[in-house]
Amino acid sequence: MSKEKQMVADTIEEMKNNIDLFYQQKTREALSGFDGILEKLLGVTDTLFSYRQEHEEFALDEERIKENLTEAMKALEECDMILLADILQYDFVEYIEEIMENME
Repeated sequence: MSKEKQMVADTIEEMKNNIDLFYQQKTREALSGFDGILEKLLGVTDTLFSYRQEHEEFALDEERIKENLTEAMKALEECDMILLADILQYDFVEYIEEIMENME
């Protein structure tokens, strides 16, 4: 497994744990952890974009990622933590896991 793929996988696993906190309505704890997740999330997107530049065959829908993150931020602004968790889990994380399968 490449270091890029490992970094993405580790961050996604951490995100899933944080998403679970939102579902459990442990909002304070979830938001506290989410702050660090956001930084890593930006690192994941940068890594995926760089990986795509190095591997032309790697399919990456940048617009989909952008839309997912925009929707997630709107849910956060509206303090709808369940919607935030749903977007992160079912739109963002599942898509990233899908494309990770195509990484070396």
